[in-house]
Amino acid sequence: MPAFTILVADDDESQRNIQKLVLAEVARTLGAEVRIDEAKDSLQTRKFLEKQRYDIVVLDNEFKDELSPGHLPGIALLQLMRKGGLNMKSPTIFLTGDPYETLRPMAEKYSAIYYQKAKADTEEMTQMYIKLLSR
Repeated sequence: MPAFTILVADDDESQRNIQKLVLAEVARTLGAEVRIDEAKDSLQTRKFLEKQRYDIVVLDNEFKDELSPGHLPGIALLQLMRKGGLNMKSPTIFLTGDPYETLRPMAEKYSAIYYQKAKADTEEMTQMYIKLLSR
């Protein structure tokens, strides 16, 4: 049985729960074990990214820890990931609430799949995960 480790980094618990539901379906479809690490702020996200290599990173842009020393928005975390470290080449889904797609060019420049939360479709997301994990 294949095993995958996914990081879901989003400050919104309901968004993390949606991803967990989608990933449960992915696990059933692939006959795989999927372990999910959850991060609710940018500081937690950085710690996870430094300690573990992930098969997929799901990354929000806006975290509610903006007043914390060391806070970074998701787009900056993506840039840091691509510069080096365990997750330099990890497939990344930039899952954002940005309604104007202002971050799309930057996310795609750093090889992330730009995906708007407002347009989220669980079947489409399931297929996206399956495709990434089947590479």
